[in-house]
Amino acid sequence: MFYILDYIEHYWISISSFPFVIQVAIFFIMFSCAMTATLMINVFTVRRAKQLKEIIVKDHRPKIFSFLRNILISPEDYTDAEVASLWQEQFGPLNKKAYISLIPTLEDVAKQEKQLIGSTNYNAIIAGLKVDSYLEKRLDFSSTRVRLRAFQSLSRLELTISDSKILPHTYARNTSLRKESRASYVGVSNNDPFKFFELDNEMNQWDHISLMQQFELHHSDKLPNFSKWIKYSKDKAQILFFVKLVAHFRQEQSISTVIELLNHEDHAIRREAILAVGKMQVRDIENHLVKMYFTQTLLCQNAIIEAVSYINSGKSLGFLKMAYELANNNDSKKLIAEVIYLYGKQGQQLFKELVAKAEGFDQLILKHVENPLIPSALKTYHANFKNYRVRASGSVVHIPGDSAIS
Repeated sequence: MFYILDYIEHYWISISSFPFVIQVAIFFIMFSCAMTATLMINVFTVRRAKQLKEIIVKDHRPKIFSFLRNILISPEDYTDAEVASLWQEQFGPLNKKAYISLIPTLEDVAKQEKQLIGSTNYNAIIAGLKVDSYLEKRLDFSSTRVRLRAFQSLSRLELTISDSKILPHTYARNTSLRKESRASYVGVSNNDPFKFFELDNEMNQWDHISLMQQFELHHSDKLPNFSKWIKYSKDKAQILFFVKLVAHFRQEQSISTVIELLNHEDHAIRREAILAVGKMQVRDIENHLVKMYFTQTLLCQNAIIEAVSYINSGKSLGFLKMAYELANNNDSKKLIAEVIYLYGKQGQQLFKELVAKAEGFDQLILKHVENPLIPSALKTYHANFKNYRVRASGSVVHIPGDSAIS
C-alpha cells in the first residue's frame, strides 16, 4: 500500500516540474481516461443487469404464462387469496425477482386473452399478486426509464390508478416522461382522462401512435367528440392527430368540423382533412375537392387524388384522366395512374387506353402500377374494402387496412 502511495507521490512531483501547458494536457488525458473507464463500467453493469433480467424472464416465462392463463380462462372463479396462495406454492414469495418475470408475462397473457381483461379472474390475478400496487411503487423511482416502463405496463394491462400518482409526472421537466405519462393518463386515469388535450402538447409522430393505442385500448367503445379539440386547439400537431382519429374511428358527428379545415391555411392540416373526408366517403364533398385541385399545393393535390379513390363514386374518371395528362411529377403521375387502375371497370378500360398510348418512362410507370406483385396502400385498402360493408351513418367503424397514423 505504501509502495503505491510512494509511486503516486513520485509521479506527482515529476508532473509538477513540467510546464503549465503540459500539466493541463496530462490532467485532461487522465480525466478522459477516468471518465472512459467509468462509462465502460457503467455500460457493462447495465448490460449485465439486462442480461440477468432476460435470463430470469426466459427461465420462468413458460410456467408463469401457463399459470396465469389457466386461471384467466378457467370457468371457475378465483379469489385474490386463492391466486396468491397458488403462486406461493408454485413460485415462492412475491419479491422483486418474481415481478421481473411476472409483469411482462402477464402483459403477454393479457394481449392474447384480451377479451377476458376486466373479468373476475383477471381482477383476482391483479389484486392477488398486487400487480397494481407494485407498478404504482415503480412510479416513485428516480430512474426515468423505470417510471416510463411502469406507465407502459399500466396501459397494457388496462389498470386504472389514482390521479395523484400520475399527475406529478405529467408536468415533469423530462420531455419523454411528461409525454409518456400524459399518454398513459388517457388510459389509466379514473377521473378525467382527456384533460391534457386542453393544453398544447407538442406531439410528434410517435406521440400520435402512442395515443392512438390508448384510444384503441380504453375508449373505442365510448369516444369523446373530437370536434371540440379540432376547433379550439392552437397546437397544429394536436389538430392533425384528432383529424386522423375522426377518420380512423369514422366519427360521423365530426365531419362538418373536418370539412371546415379544407380551407385551412396550413397545408398539412388541409391535406389531413382531405384524406379524412375521403376515407369517410363523404360523397357530397367530392365535387368541391375536384374544383379545388388545380389551386392546391402538390401535397394537397395528391391527397385529393387519394380521397377520390377512397370515395370511389365512379363520377370522377374524367377528372382523373385530365389530372394524369397534366401531371408533371412522376410520383403524382404514378399515384393518379394507380387510382385510375383501381377505379372500377371504367377505370380499368381507361388504364388500358393509357397503356396503349404510353411511351418511354410513362409506360414503365403504368407497368409498375398494374404489376400484382408490387403492393401499395391503395391496393390493400380496395382489396379489403370489397369484402367489408360499412355500417349505417352515426356508428363507429374501422375499415380493414385503414390506419389513422400514416
